[in-house]
Amino acid sequence: MQVSLLTRRGLIRAAIAILLCCVGTCSTMTFAHAIQPDAPYPVGMKQIEYVDRAQGNRRLALTLFYPAVPQNSSATPLHMPFFTNLHLYRDADIVSDGVKRPLVMFSHGHGSNGLYYAWFAEFLASRGYIVATLYHYRANTYDSTIMYTRSKLWQRPLDISKDITFLLNDKVWGPHIDRDRIGVAGHSQGGFTSLWIGGAMVNQDKYLGYLRRWKNDPLIPASLRKDLPLDARPALNVYDSRVKAVLAMAPGDLPGFGMDKAGLEQLKVPAYIIVGARDTQAPPKENAEFAARYAPHTQLDVMPGPVDHEIFVNECDQDGRDTWPEACIDAPGVDRAKLHDYIGNAALKFFDTALNVP
Repeated sequence: MQVSLLTRRGLIRAAIAILLCCVGTCSTMTFAHAIQPDAPYPVGMKQIEYVDRAQGNRRLALTLFYPAVPQNSSATPLHMPFFTNLHLYRDADIVSDGVKRPLVMFSHGHGSNGLYYAWFAEFLASRGYIVATLYHYRANTYDSTIMYTRSKLWQRPLDISKDITFLLNDKVWGPHIDRDRIGVAGHSQGGFTSLWIGGAMVNQDKYLGYLRRWKNDPLIPASLRKDLPLDARPALNVYDSRVKAVLAMAPGDLPGFGMDKAGLEQLKVPAYIIVGARDTQAPPKENAEFAARYAPHTQLDVMPGPVDHEIFVNECDQDGRDTWPEACIDAPGVDRAKLHDYIGNAALKFFDTALNVP
């Protein structure tokens, strides 16, 4: 792949972004066939929920992906409707080898969910990572409201912090996690979230203006607008010092959310930003390139050609392409499988280096 280069702060240009849905029946592919030649581990996945008693007894949900031991050699991987080229074993046991593993939290895009990015979680988990993909509270595919998809955006990074604490304290999962090697990745609004939790800040007045725009939008029913907050203070302190590296896939909408030059300069950890050159939802110039211009310790990777926002979604089967053509069908000449391999390897190299993974 030909990649253009940015000289400022050693930024490199090349690719990343979004993925899609549900958990279903088993395929006929066996465990032996699912092991990838350059990935030493089969991958398990487990749905987890817990109650956040500190904040109104909210139920928070996430999916864990991890190096696994299937119950027997004839075990078959899970089939996710609409997607293909995934090799995941539901509720398989995690490898028990005494190794504490790096943890990567994944923040999905607006109104999406973490399973859309299962390929990315599988890529890292098959190489020894534990990956937790979130269902952001009332901002996911199955349960979303304007309160959380548009107003309480600060709940995203705060809930990632709650999830990290939950996993570290959990009797089953905590012993497998290296608490000194924690990263965050995310796509679109989740990419913005990853920069935010890594220390980049929003401007208080600009974020308040963003809130006011939704609060006063006459096209939104008054009954939905009346309870929307006009308080930017919760958005000003979401940095988590346990997070040592962040990866932002097609982050957006930085200007709209009030993350400006001064705020980006506050980013405290190494960052890798990747985006398609023809991203129509989070245009690179105003978002990814803008962030990389001012955030320290940042690599920028712009995938050349007609690569759009949805390149980061799982590969789709024919049902997926028929149901969600806008998310599943790429421009002519764009090979999603090859770009996923490129993105996965770039992410692995970045996290290995930034988290000092042996």
